[in-house]
Amino acid sequence: MKILKCSLFALLFSALSFGQQGLEVGAAFGLPTGDARFAVSANFVVEAGYWVNIVDKVALGPKVGYSAMSGDEVAVPNDLIDAPNQNYLTVAAAGLIEFADRFWAGADIGYGFGANGFDQNDQAFGIPVENVNGFYYSPRLRYRFSDRLSIEAAYRSILIDDYDASSVTVGLNVVLLK
Repeated sequence: MKILKCSLFALLFSALSFGQQGLEVGAAFGLPTGDARFAVSANFVVEAGYWVNIVDKVALGPKVGYSAMSGDEVAVPNDLIDAPNQNYLTVAAAGLIEFADRFWAGADIGYGFGANGFDQNDQAFGIPVENVNGFYYSPRLRYRFSDRLSIEAAYRSILIDDYDASSVTVGLNVVLLK
């Protein structure tokens, strides 16, 4: 058993040491879709991930992000009211595969945590009062200009009970450490 643990540790260490790896940060702007489109005007996203090339043209790694969905004015009978902001902290496992020269496809799968407390717990806008956390997924397409700079289009969705806080975004990613 001790030999197995040592072998697994050595394999993991060598993959991390000799594989191409990098700390990446990104920023994106998007428009809401799903249920969020009725109460949100725009989505701003910042995220960071650490990539490890597992084999040639395949990269995996952890990713964290912050999604700020700006509340919009909503018409209710005889009045206009401001919808609350919907902010989420996302934690995910991410993967990318290069399917053509400089073109990558990937996905993030994880969990989104509601990040603005009581303002988000508002049944009037369709956000469940009991739960503002949910399953997060984000399929994406990416074009790499260089080893350090890429542009990305993504669909981002957090499923909360019967509510879908989603958006379509476009952004830039920069590799800080390689």
